[in-house]
Amino acid sequence: MSKAIRFLSLTSAEQRRLVRAFLIVVGVRIGLSLVPFPRFQALLARLRARASVKSGVVPTTEQLAQDVLVVSSYVPRATCLTRALAGQVLLAHHRYPTTVHIGVTKEEGKGTFQAHAWLESEGKVIIGESEVAYVPLTTEGNAAVL
Repeated sequence: MSKAIRFLSLTSAEQRRLVRAFLIVVGVRIGLSLVPFPRFQALLARLRARASVKSGVVPTTEQLAQDVLVVSSYVPRATCLTRALAGQVLLAHHRYPTTVHIGVTKEEGKGTFQAHAWLESEGKVIIGESEVAYVPLTTEGNAAVL
């Protein structure tokens, strides 16, 4: 089954969720490329503060995280930071508490650092789970600004 047919076979609510997730991932990706990070964080904080949920079925954190992961594969250079920040905005829209973590680890034998970003909601990693243990450098919650 082609991807287009699979998309059209989804319910209208699922299609809207995916389109919203896609637009947010694209917006975050472009924002990270064009706007200095501290300024972009402030913009995202304002977006999260405007969260509003309409009546109806509220998707789970797992469904929203899956939406971000699915649409990210269609966005060039959608990094772990892009996915974590986009997920945070999307989950804030549904008033889920979230925290973005940015951490590093030192690669054994190479002496170089590797960075990673992940998103947690209620103490559970929902985007960016890793087998590697990263030391958190920063965290950004729904209301915090780094």
